[in-house]
Amino acid sequence: MNAQSQTIKSMDQQKAVLQLQTQLKSKQISLEKEKLKNAKILEKANSLNNRSNDSNVTLNSSTPNSSVNDAKDAVRILKRTESANKDLDKSNKKIEDLENDIQRIQTKLQKMNYTVDITTNN
Repeated sequence: MNAQSQTIKSMDQQKAVLQLQTQLKSKQISLEKEKLKNAKILEKANSLNNRSNDSNVTLNSSTPNSSVNDAKDAVRILKRTESANKDLDKSNKKIEDLENDIQRIQTKLQKMNYTVDITTNN
């Protein structure tokens, strides 16, 4: 009876470790995907930031229509830049959260200090 109890406890520990390892791998995959997404967002944000910095609107009373169009274009660029920077900030926070989750899961696994050997019966 005692041997069965130990076997059940051992199997429960193996199950918990396996679940944690599955969560860890899932979080690591999500982190890598988010890093790739972040790189694309960063490139877009940098491009828009440069365009925003380079856009120079000069108001000229002799050509009011072109001044209005230039101002509208500048506003559109600034709104897209703001949106891209917000997306970048969200992505950075998501990466930070995923890294914290990974660290937390790794700490749990280290506390368990238990390895699971998976064998297949052929």
